[in-house]
Amino acid sequence: MTYTEKDKNSHSYFIRTYGCQMNLHDSEHISGLLEEAGFKPAAEIGQADLVIFNTCMVRKSAEQKIFGSIASVTSNKDAGKPMIAVCGCMAQVYGVELLNRFPGVDLVFGLGAVGELERLLVMAKERRVCAIENLDECLIDALPCVREKRFKAWLPISHGCNNFCSYCIVPFARGREKSRNLDEILEEASRLGTDGVVEVVLLGHNVNSYGADLPDDVDFVDVLEGVSRIPGIRRIRFETSHPKNITERTIAAIAQIPEVCEHLHLPVQSGSDAVLKKMNRGYTRDYYLDIVDTARKLVSGLSVTTDIIVGFPGETDEQFEETLNLVRRVEFDSAYVFLYSPRPGTRALQMGDDVPIETKRKRFDELHRLQQRITARKLQSMVGKRFEVLIEGSAQKGDFFEGRTRGNHVVLISDYGLVPGMIVEANIISAGGHALRGRAEKVLCNPLLE
Repeated sequence: MTYTEKDKNSHSYFIRTYGCQMNLHDSEHISGLLEEAGFKPAAEIGQADLVIFNTCMVRKSAEQKIFGSIASVTSNKDAGKPMIAVCGCMAQVYGVELLNRFPGVDLVFGLGAVGELERLLVMAKERRVCAIENLDECLIDALPCVREKRFKAWLPISHGCNNFCSYCIVPFARGREKSRNLDEILEEASRLGTDGVVEVVLLGHNVNSYGADLPDDVDFVDVLEGVSRIPGIRRIRFETSHPKNITERTIAAIAQIPEVCEHLHLPVQSGSDAVLKKMNRGYTRDYYLDIVDTARKLVSGLSVTTDIIVGFPGETDEQFEETLNLVRRVEFDSAYVFLYSPRPGTRALQMGDDVPIETKRKRFDELHRLQQRITARKLQSMVGKRFEVLIEGSAQKGDFFEGRTRGNHVVLISDYGLVPGMIVEANIISAGGHALRGRAEKVLCNPLLE
């Protein structure tokens, strides 16, 4: 069953995406399927005939926000329009419960069912549908794709996760880790390079363990080396790295392969060995510090960013102070700080949520203020120096272009004549709390001329 020609000429879609880069990547493939079926993108959610919520449930706050958004759209639904679908992690975990909770939702589909989306939409015209297929059957990387940016692309090298950190829902929502075949990854990278992509972001919930499940003797460095040889690709990023799996070989590759950016996102989650053990992270504080020290020794100008959870079950004032001390010791370029929230099915749920919310917020504020000071100092140290910057588009505020350094620092540039996808050498003229101001001094790559 397919949409009629009348349907194809009249239907529009809007995807609201929440969560990580993997969800953004999934939404690009969903867009590709819809546009191949004749749908057109709507500029706003209120103009769409089909609204899809691509969801995340890593944190309770995100889940509640998504529930509120779905409720808002379904409550304003008129005469069966728009059709409303929910996919992503919440769909995979909750399934039919979402249909029960939201009578206005027409379709719930999991990652394994994405390839059947057009058929499912036809079915949902007649009755409400829940399709949660086996995650092992997920072949989303082979599906059509509409990228948000022509010059930048997400490139998953693995799906799922085997770590089972005690607070994390990902293994339940995304399944066990499954590495893609290296030849398949390189074939996709080659198509991206031919298509004008200059920056590739390699994705995996744990990129460092790539290849552990494959029969061939390949690892993450083989991916970095292979993608770096693709004509046209000038920058390679990757996330996320797990500290227990990163190797000196990987760090050396960052230093030695020119295309690999000098940025390492390395979630520490806590500075306390006792908390790390309860989190099932598989490393100690000293081990983490050794990794960072080694990376900074081998990689000149390395930018290090992280994720931290405050208020994990049982976290004491002394254990939180250990986290503060680690942040002072490492001096991250930036950090994503989160309040712990219990997630269904995780081991931490059985530990109880015994840190009062007022204490969590106090700790969050203290850590956030500390990191703000460190970030501001780091940015200020870049003033007067020159950095390679990839222009990504217009800034949300002000008459600026927004770009990123190889270390993933945001740079605002007011020069005229720049275009998205251009790589320039920029002189940093000032620094704010979260971004740099720069002036383009030299064009290193112009996509209009290549």
